[in-house]
Amino acid sequence: MASSWRTRPNEQLGTYTTVAQSEGPNAEPSTHTKHPPSPSDLESALYIGSTPTPEDLLFLPRVPDKLPHGAFLVAIVELCERFAYYGLAGPLQNYMANGYHDANGLPGALGLSQSRATALSNFFQFWCYLTPLLGAVVAEQYLGRYVTIKYFSVVYMVGVGVLLATSLPWCIERGVAFPGLLVAMVVIGLGTGGIKSNVSPLIAEQVRSTSAFVETRKGGRRVVVDPELTVQRIYMVYYMWCV
Repeated sequence: MASSWRTRPNEQLGTYTTVAQSEGPNAEPSTHTKHPPSPSDLESALYIGSTPTPEDLLFLPRVPDKLPHGAFLVAIVELCERFAYYGLAGPLQNYMANGYHDANGLPGALGLSQSRATALSNFFQFWCYLTPLLGAVVAEQYLGRYVTIKYFSVVYMVGVGVLLATSLPWCIERGVAFPGLLVAMVVIGLGTGGIKSNVSPLIAEQVRSTSAFVETRKGGRRVVVDPELTVQRIYMVYYMWCV
């Protein structure tokens, strides 16, 4: 004879009890627990809209998503670094080549020749383009991009502070300006390497969606939001305004 089943809720959330009713006198209840979904089951819920069908990918227009606010914050770090770099690299040639009290009234401090000043300036540029290799290794193997940018930004500010302090008239008159310049070049170059090698990839990591999705916008217009176009838009703004 077929047996009937009925379900009664338990007091605990996510738990239910089933009782088998049959002709037998001994019927024991059994309890089953519903487990919450695992994080892997929730990964597909990161889409804002629905997953596009092949027809959607073929006929709907592709558009970039809204730019994340985190990308702008990271770009500001690079913008400040570029302002500092070109702000000190511009007058650096006169600072090194001309004397403190130049007979022709030219601005300067160290009184080096033009050739020596050009050699030091070229070394500084070479050092700033070499240190990103070190910054990339530190970020990938040890600290991560965010922490590396944070620490090397402090290193950069220390280098600028050394250059500022040793370029004061008291330091120039006592011969501290030239050693301070060398130390500042090395320290600023280290800071530049830690920032430049990690800002660009960290900006791209701010795009949270990794797959295209369909979104219905105002007026009922349906579009495919493409994360690749979002990354392209971010870098277009980044290289236009921050580099």
